[in-house]
Amino acid sequence: MLRILLADHHPHILRAFEMLLREEQEFDLIGVAEDTESLLRLAETSPVDLFLVDWKLPGSPIEDLIDSLHALEPRPFVIVMSSEIEYSRTALKAGADAFVSKSDEPNWLLETLHKFEYRRKDEKK
Repeated sequence: MLRILLADHHPHILRAFEMLLREEQEFDLIGVAEDTESLLRLAETSPVDLFLVDWKLPGSPIEDLIDSLHALEPRPFVIVMSSEIEYSRTALKAGADAFVSKSDEPNWLLETLHKFEYRRKDEKK
């Protein structure tokens, strides 16, 4: 089961993604956050396999946040999301493991998360 922390500064988007992730039996949504401070606080309380993080999350710059999240043990995956596709290259260059567009179909996000679930399983072998 992939343990996920979700962070977005738009409450309606946060709730929509939260509902989507809670419907999937393969995912364990262990928390939601609306800023980097609360996200990092949640990350300290339990192990996380994957962070699904909004590009414009209030607090630290996304590059610093990605570095902070990747420094956790065991190293989690970080997926950055935005409705503005032009941020994809910058997010990946900053160290994100993937980028997803908020305007894509929900199934695309779920497919991406499942790929990381399989990668995590392979790493544990």
